[in-house]
Amino acid sequence: MRRRAAAAAMPNPAHLALARLESTLQERLFLCTQNVDNLHERAGSKNVIHMHGELFRSRCDTCSRSPFHDTNTYDPPAEPPRCECGGRIRPHICWFGEVPFDLDRIFAALEICSVFIAVGTSGVVEPAASFVAHLAGHARTLYVGPEEPANASSFTECIWGRAGEVLPDLLGA
Repeated sequence: MRRRAAAAAMPNPAHLALARLESTLQERLFLCTQNVDNLHERAGSKNVIHMHGELFRSRCDTCSRSPFHDTNTYDPPAEPPRCECGGRIRPHICWFGEVPFDLDRIFAALEICSVFIAVGTSGVVEPAASFVAHLAGHARTLYVGPEEPANASSFTECIWGRAGEVLPDLLGA
C-alpha cells in the first residue's frame, strides 16, 4: 500500500529546487532525508542519504546480502518472501527502535556544515531533531515549513510556508 502511494506521488517544486542546487554545488551539498520515498531521486538528486531507509529497496533480515532495488507493489503474500539463506525479506526501512542508517556520515557532514536547512520537520523525531543543536554557534541554521517545529528556538531563522512555495525562491537567491 505504501509503495503504491509513493509511486503515485510526484516530486514538488522543493524537490526540484534541491536537485538543481545539487547540480550546482555537487558534493558540497549533503542531502539527508527522513522520508523513505524516492521523490528526491525522481526530481534528479543523485546523492541522497535516507537515514530511515528506502521504501523501494528490500533486504534480508538474517544475512549480510546488500539491500536491493524492489519496486514491487504487489499485494503482500500470506508469508513474507524468503532470501536464499532462508531469512525473511523485509523493506529496507528503519523501524521505530532501530538505529537510523548512515549516522557516521551524517555527523561527519554536520562537523563541516556552514548552512543547515531543515524542511518540514516536526522537530521531535530523534536523532534528527538534535542535528540543529549540534550546529549551535558554528553554522547558520534555517527551518522551512508551514508549522512551528518543537525545536524552533534552536534555529537561527524560521521561514514559514510550504516547502514547495518557499524553497525554490530561497535556494535560487
